[in-house]
Order: sequence, then C-alpha cells, then structure tokens
Amino acid sequence: MVRQFVTLDSIARRIAAEAGVAWHDLPDHPGFSKGRWRDAARRLIQRSAPGAVFIDGVRQWNGKMSDDLVVNLSHEDARRAIEQGRRHGRRAVR
Repeated sequence: MVRQFVTLDSIARRIAAEAGVAWHDLPDHPGFSKGRWRDAARRLIQRSAPGAVFIDGVRQWNGKMSDDLVVNLSHEDARRAIEQGRRHGRRAVR
C-alpha cells in the first residue's frame, strides 16, 4: 500500500460536495463554513486513519496561510473518511 500526502482542503471539499455544499460558494474567512468543513474532515480522518499525521500550514510572505497537509493517508483511508462524512451528511459539520 502506497502512503501519500494530500491537502486537508481536498478531503473537506469532497465531504462538503457529498453533502450538497459547493465549496467555492463558502466564505474564506476563519471561523466560517470552510473552517467547519476542515474541522469535520480532520475528525473523520482521525477516526478512519489513526496513523495519519496533520501538518499545519504556515504563514507565507504575503500573509496568507499555506494549506494544511495530511501525511500517511492512503487512498483507502481517504475513501473511508469521505464515506463516513457522506453517512453523517451535514451532521459532520457540528
């Protein structure tokens, strides 16, 4: 099994899409909807792939934050997290 890294946003985006939420329509500001979907993705990944490691993004020269990464997450682990999000639907964003 090949281990890889992905952005947390890529998983959050898929979980939101499965719940019928368009990622590009959500506000970018901290504490808003994208952050809630990221938190839900983080929780679902922790449940489905306990060996996954999260690397928080860092502040870039222009003040923006780089993407958070998830390391040691296989395709199967990601699929399980997305499937759990699908089963929980909008409840995953609590």
